[in-house]
Amino acid sequence: MNFNLGSVIKRLRNEQGVTQDALAEYLGISYQAVSKWETGTTLPDITLLPKLAVFFGVRIDELFSVNHEDELERIDAMLQRETMTDQNYAYAKRILDGILRENPKDAEAVKRYVRVYLAKTNTDMIAAGRMLEQAMEFAPLDEEVYGLYRNVRGGGEYKQHSDNDWFIRVCEPYARKYPQNIGLYRMLIEAMISKKYFDRAEELLGAVKFTGENKFMKEVLLGDIALAKGDAAKAKEIWSTVPQTDWLGQYETGERFNRLNEYEKAIECFNNAYEAQTAPRKMDMMYSLALLYKKLGRFAEAKKEWELIIEGLVNDYGITDEDNDITWAKNEIAQLERLIG
Repeated sequence: MNFNLGSVIKRLRNEQGVTQDALAEYLGISYQAVSKWETGTTLPDITLLPKLAVFFGVRIDELFSVNHEDELERIDAMLQRETMTDQNYAYAKRILDGILRENPKDAEAVKRYVRVYLAKTNTDMIAAGRMLEQAMEFAPLDEEVYGLYRNVRGGGEYKQHSDNDWFIRVCEPYARKYPQNIGLYRMLIEAMISKKYFDRAEELLGAVKFTGENKFMKEVLLGDIALAKGDAAKAKEIWSTVPQTDWLGQYETGERFNRLNEYEKAIECFNNAYEAQTAPRKMDMMYSLALLYKKLGRFAEAKKEWELIIEGLVNDYGITDEDNDITWAKNEIAQLERLIG
């Protein structure tokens, strides 16, 4: 952490539009003293720290952090582990406001800002949405920007604030302008399906070329459209055309068969997805298998999947025993061993 107190004072003063004279008058010192602090020539007397903290509306410890990386790590910790209290919210907002003043096109700061909005009370959706609409202009290929926007404006977790129509209207032009943004295409098609805009979804699918690991996503999504239309047999027929050697297509179809309670077909697809990969393998299908086996009461098979998950995490990703995923797997194994007897 950077302890350049003078830089902190200068940044806070500039952020709040305060002159050196005004700060000096409040503290009962000369403006030259403030200038020396900010240039690093001298440091404030320790007895002035409480008054400085009160003046800028921060805690004393906040005067000793000027490194944006440190501040962003602290915000991330708030989002992950702490309640977004009014105090935490005010801190995060002040820091992110400062970063965006320095660089209004900082997409990482924008995304954190939106998460802070969401974590607080979800009452600032309009402001969050506007920020993300601006981010689309300077980060048009950042899929996370669109994912957050769907939460804010669309039919995700925060659907009560808007609906998918708004998400489609704003984001469809970006999909057509940047056809390589496969993640955005998927979100749009899912949104259109939820609104029963089947013709639009099919037309949009025809406008994009899925390549690489997404090569068979067109078939997966066409099956989704058929299912939404009420033709489950056609949906399953389409999904069954996905080659066994395509790991992502097999995983996605496995999830769909799982939701349809066709568990044996889902298990087959998940196993195909795992076998189709080379190291380092994605682990999603292994988690799906472990949880599905447990749901079906096939505890020995579930235990084996959790053991394979630990093996993959250690060998393919170098994850240690202290990691949360390893701990989760070991806890599941211990529980399954009790169930097996």
